[in-house]
Amino acid sequence: MNPVNGKKAAHGIEVAASLLKSMDASGIGAIVGLGADIVILVDRNNKIASVHWSDPDIGAYGLDKAVGKRLQDVVTIESVPKVDSMLSSQDMVRHSRGYQINHACAGKPDLPVLYSAYSSQDFPYTLVVGRDLRQQMLGQQRLVATQLELEADYRELQEAEARYRTAFRISTIAHLMVDGERKTVLDANAAALNLLGAGAASIVGKPFRDLFRKQDRDLLSDAVGEARHSPGAVQLETLKTVKGDSLSLNLRSYRENGITNLIVSAWPSADLQETRRQQVDRPSEHVVDLADFPEAALQTNAQGQITAANTLFLDLVHAPSLAQVTGRNIATWFAKSPLDIHVLYSRLAEEQTVRGFSSTLTDNLAGDRPVMISARRNPETAQTRLVVVAQPASPERERPAIPSPGVPDQAEGFANLVGKVPLKELMRESLDVIEKICIEAALDQTNNNRASAAEILGLSRQSLYIKLRRHGLEDYRPSN
Repeated sequence: MNPVNGKKAAHGIEVAASLLKSMDASGIGAIVGLGADIVILVDRNNKIASVHWSDPDIGAYGLDKAVGKRLQDVVTIESVPKVDSMLSSQDMVRHSRGYQINHACAGKPDLPVLYSAYSSQDFPYTLVVGRDLRQQMLGQQRLVATQLELEADYRELQEAEARYRTAFRISTIAHLMVDGERKTVLDANAAALNLLGAGAASIVGKPFRDLFRKQDRDLLSDAVGEARHSPGAVQLETLKTVKGDSLSLNLRSYRENGITNLIVSAWPSADLQETRRQQVDRPSEHVVDLADFPEAALQTNAQGQITAANTLFLDLVHAPSLAQVTGRNIATWFAKSPLDIHVLYSRLAEEQTVRGFSSTLTDNLAGDRPVMISARRNPETAQTRLVVVAQPASPERERPAIPSPGVPDQAEGFANLVGKVPLKELMRESLDVIEKICIEAALDQTNNNRASAAEILGLSRQSLYIKLRRHGLEDYRPSN
């Protein structure tokens, strides 16, 4: 340290100390309060001589009437030992780090404050300086909630991966996954390894074309390039493997991490039944009929299986090619509202034309969006053409005014909403109202004991806290 600067610093500390000694409690609190949220001066008898705070809301936690009381009397019961330790300076390590102490207030969550205490022999007070931790605690709660959501999503992803990998492994049809860029084998199921007479280590990571004899490799490379850009599947007959076995192949493209890869189905060329089953009609002719539609459009048969679709529908459901949607039932993308599709097709059987039918579409990336469907059914061929229009995201959509249970004319209130609000929304909102009433009743019965309320409701505590946030009941207090 520079001697001159050291002398100046020491002189400054002496001036500050003498200044504090010459000031009264109110002035000291005002000065220190410029850099703190709460400043408390505790006298030699451990009673509060003065309190200063920056946020007007803090006074509601009993600090506005704290002068003359012990600091232990204005904190929650579990914080009393911390106050005793802080004022006595018993635990010096924790004393330097600060003490998290809570103040209680009826009708509000506890106020968490990080306190530190300072005292000297010549100074008549213990100076207690506090930092408001409410925003920090709120950030921690949001972080925990986000982490729980991420863990739940990760578990769902793991479960989905396990399901599809199991289906891939036990399939009796030989399947290989091929990297569309490098043309190498990414994976192969047990049926493919058995058909090719090789082990996974000898196939995975190696060029796909090397599995076949040299005379067929150029044909295979052309088919791979065509399949990557074709809306449908590409089929090859009678290709010879390096071991001389004759195989037929069906190549389909799919998107993975922004890359177009291939899934290849293989079977012995002598299996005519499998060849007929794998035979793929070129679907491009179907797209032409719907290409002029300005919105997502598709055509289904009487059973709801898609026979044609335009590119806008592929974009809407995030399907890489037409082959990914043709032959599948339209209910695949309405799995969360299957009743809607059943009602739609029932109405089409009677009315032939339906306009402005609302539902929720779930795309291939598991994203939900509200849609409006208009459809027309051909009574002679039973073919149905549908136009699907995506609606704006709906956090601000007006929720239906569902009458609360027990109010007068409740049945009439529901009757007035029929025809204006879809039945599924009426049911969903009604269940929310009932759920909220049940939670309030459980909290009333347990005198706001959240653990007991969760037990009688048959919920985990975490589930109850989530529902409390959803219904705005975090600060709920039972009525006396």
